Amino acid sequence: MMKKFRLYYDKDKEEAFLNEMSAKGYAMKRFFLGLYTFEKCQPGEYTYRVDLISDKTVEQRNELYDLIRDSGGELVQTWGIWAIFRKKGNFELYTDPESQIKQFERIRKIFIRLAIVEFLLSIPQWYNSIQTKEPMLLFMSLLLTMLALVFLKQAMACSKKIDELHNLT
Repeated sequence: MMKKFRLYYDKDKEEAFLNEMSAKGYAMKRFFLGLYTFEKCQPGEYTYRVDLISDKTVEQRNELYDLIRDSGGELVQTWGIWAIFRKKGNFELYTDPESQIKQFERIRKIFIRLAIVEFLLSIPQWYNSIQTKEPMLLFMSLLLTMLALVFLKQAMACSKKIDELHNLT
């Protein structure tokens, strides 16, 4: 058993990390708050894919899980807005540029919404921290603003990937 701590907002980077660990002979067993737990496997035994599930109904999620299972893959874990899948051998969820564009548009939409919420939450926090000059309120204001910027950066990264995929079509 091996544990590694990582925080990813970029599904491609998370997939690369999980596939790199698989190439080294470690299969993801579970994930919780940035802590990945791995168990030994044959090097390169699994290919991992991460997909956004928060914008799907329960029925759509179950259909996706059944499709993955029917193709020989498995759902490793869901966490928040994401699902992590794996399959022995090569494995792709979105094989053509059009479906990849739609996937990144869905992801971008979520990150834009999260950025807006964080920015809106930071406004009264900033007001209170300026009025009271309380260090903890200032810290919370900075934290909310930084989270909004991280989410905005991820939305822009999705836009860049969408542009690159449009150039392929």
